Amino acid sequence: MRFENEVAVITGSGRGIGRAIALKMAQEGASVVINDIDEEVAYSVVREIREAGGKAVASVGSVADSRNASQLIDTAVNEFGTVNILINNAAVTRPAMIDKMTDEQWDLVVDVGLKGVFNCIRAVAPIYKERAKQNPEALTNGKIINVTSVAGLTGTIGQINYSASKAGLLGITMSTGREWGRYRIQSNAVAFGVVETRMTDTIRGDEKFAEKYKSKIVLNRFGTTEDVVPGVLFLSSSDANYITGHVLNISGGYHIGV
Repeated sequence: MRFENEVAVITGSGRGIGRAIALKMAQEGASVVINDIDEEVAYSVVREIREAGGKAVASVGSVADSRNASQLIDTAVNEFGTVNILINNAAVTRPAMIDKMTDEQWDLVVDVGLKGVFNCIRAVAPIYKERAKQNPEALTNGKIINVTSVAGLTGTIGQINYSASKAGLLGITMSTGREWGRYRIQSNAVAFGVVETRMTDTIRGDEKFAEKYKSKIVLNRFGTTEDVVPGVLFLSSSDANYITGHVLNISGGYHIGV
């Protein structure tokens, strides 16, 4: 029960990795706020957590809209009293080669994956900073975990928008860590490779694509949610109170295998 009496907000948690993080955090005692643009899947995860004896509520809407990001944090406060952990997981893909990419494809991916993270961090700021004011010597007054990708470290072919948003998260992570370190607020990131979720169906579903990507993974297999969730929970826990501005690669060695 590492997260007993703590409140976690997880964006993009109706499916895939976000859902897996939410289920595990709830299992370990956290009260969880589920966020997704799809109301049906968001409430499905809430029901799943509640049926298992956990605590969860939903806040539906894209964090690319600052009003939805504020609503998300307000929901956590109204339902559970505060926020202790913010996990910025929401992202979308709209693949296209550089010269074929439209403004709409670029804007959507960057707005959700980069601006959405900024919106949520800005929205949670008053809560974290007020806690720091009340507890200046606390080991932690709030945690932020940004979900980035090896794509932000090495680049990709056909997804310059996604790579740009994920690379931008590295700057957000470091800048937040520097700016808020004085408040004992930890800002870290996890960088995933190819994980078996709906987002990677196209890669894994094409034999040639799959082999090409797998050849770059040092451990020679795609990741699963069971592989990647523990790292997120570690950075969210008290075990990581002296870690900030760190990027934890959870990619099977993809980042060194290119």
